[in-house]
Amino acid sequence: MNFYLAYKKILFLFLIILSMTGNSALIGQDTIPSDFCISREEFKLFKRINEYRKVMNLPEIALSKSLSYVAKKHVNDLVINKPDTSTCNFHSWSDKGSWKPCCYEKDSKDKKCMLSKPRELTTYHGDGHEIVYWENRNVSANTVFEQWRETSASKAVILNMKTWEDYSWKAIGIGIENGFASAWFGEEGEQPGEIHICNSTEVYKVEQPKEPIETLVVSTQKNRFYVIIGSLPNLEAAKNAAIKHKAEGYPKAKVVIKDEKIRISLSDYPSNQEAHNAKKMLPTKYKDAWVLAY
Repeated sequence: MNFYLAYKKILFLFLIILSMTGNSALIGQDTIPSDFCISREEFKLFKRINEYRKVMNLPEIALSKSLSYVAKKHVNDLVINKPDTSTCNFHSWSDKGSWKPCCYEKDSKDKKCMLSKPRELTTYHGDGHEIVYWENRNVSANTVFEQWRETSASKAVILNMKTWEDYSWKAIGIGIENGFASAWFGEEGEQPGEIHICNSTEVYKVEQPKEPIETLVVSTQKNRFYVIIGSLPNLEAAKNAAIKHKAEGYPKAKVVIKDEKIRISLSDYPSNQEAHNAKKMLPTKYKDAWVLAY
């Protein structure tokens, strides 16, 4: 009898603790439905972003089921529960779901409100970085993309510019609903699988991310100083030359495109002085090398 009473007491205490945790016990326990799909407009926005990156000689980002699930959850929360207020912006989350509610204030230094959401809602292990669009009517992929391309903050995220240049996006998720659009970017690749396009037989296959040759190319300003050894008339020849120099012991060799000129850089540095110091150490066959700020 004493053993039975002790067991009941332990069980009772466990239930009290469980009830006190509230929604936190559910965080990270969402299961993406087997019939999960993305809309035609969401897929179109994904394609527009990657087409833009391709034009800028940046690698494609793989579509992520996990990040798309997070994006769709967030736009739905923004539409239904309106967590954004005068002090909380569109990166905020309400207290109406299986996630940690939070108020994301303008220029917030604590990014956990955003960064942790993929881990709270899915099995995705990396951080999530979001850009959001809103207008007071239903929106199309083209409208959202054009606005993001014309806005410096969102453009910088999409093209890994400015404060985002050291990030390497391997996964992206898209959500669109009732005037809201959300794109989530992550540096962790998604597991191989399939994502269905709603109301169609189309399927997007998620594959292991690869490092394409385009990563050799710099075509946007990075505020770096490049040690240039020459130029070539076309991009393919320049890529091959950069690969050759990498094999010869210059791992940071790359192609730099500026002012419609295609140049070969052996290395690059954060300061002009460091670049000039490196140039002085080059073999005599590179005596005509010079430093390009870009």
